[in-house]
Amino acid sequence: MDILDALTEQAAFINATVIPWMLRLVMLGLGLSLTVTDFKRVVVYPKAAGVGLAAQLFGLPLTAFALAWIFGPAPTVAVGLVILAICPSGITSNAYTFASRGDVPLCVTLAAVTSVITVFTIPFLTFVALQTFLGQDQRPELPVLDMLGDIAMLTLLPVALGMTIRALWPDTAKKTEEPLRKAVLYLLFLVLGLGVLSSWETIVNEIASVGLLVITMNLLTMGLGYGLARLFRLPTPQVVTITFEVGVQNLALAFAITFNILQEPALAVSALVYAAVMPATALIFVLIARRMLAADAQAAA
Repeated sequence: MDILDALTEQAAFINATVIPWMLRLVMLGLGLSLTVTDFKRVVVYPKAAGVGLAAQLFGLPLTAFALAWIFGPAPTVAVGLVILAICPSGITSNAYTFASRGDVPLCVTLAAVTSVITVFTIPFLTFVALQTFLGQDQRPELPVLDMLGDIAMLTLLPVALGMTIRALWPDTAKKTEEPLRKAVLYLLFLVLGLGVLSSWETIVNEIASVGLLVITMNLLTMGLGYGLARLFRLPTPQVVTITFEVGVQNLALAFAITFNILQEPALAVSALVYAAVMPATALIFVLIARRMLAADAQAAA
């Protein structure tokens, strides 16, 4: 318990300072892997990209609002659930897609497009969630334009910097991309893990009331991605990719919004509990995805 108590004392620093800088590093790594072609690939994969983007930008917020209405949790939990849902994909979902041998180019394309679009959708939907679930005396101040600028500085600016480096020094970027991606991924898991451990008391106290809600959203969003991809008869690698892109949220961004931008730790409860339970469902689907792809390969042979 001494280690956990020590981490608890550092919780504010980890969540409000370390995680936003990790997010910037993550987005820089994403930018190093991107070219203009990755954005144009939406035209190459119109059906797959359309399904993935529609599920992320419309399906996820609607799912979160519906579950908050059905379960009726504490207002701060409801707002936190919406914030979590409107932070789609990220380097974590990319890692699960890669581990499952899904469609990596599609994964990169969805991450590239959502990193631009969500700069504008997150402030608007956060404002709607605050207005919907919190009373006037409970709402933190949310200048939407200021939040838009903060998110752009956390996401778009590092991505643009990475893309600029890729364009000016392509050989250096290509040599740096993979080592940086791996290093950032491991560091991100470490920092998010520390963030969760530092808030262990909150998770223990809230998991009974919030756990079922968060697990339901996790399973529903993964099911939403999988179901839509199957409905539109996409190839199995694209089904796997869209399942992860829709079902695994960008925790670093959700933490940065709640702890750093809004400075309201109470709104982070949903994301903290999600961080504790999501890896299990994601890893289970990694095994399922590999079996699906192996079965496809066997049938083709």
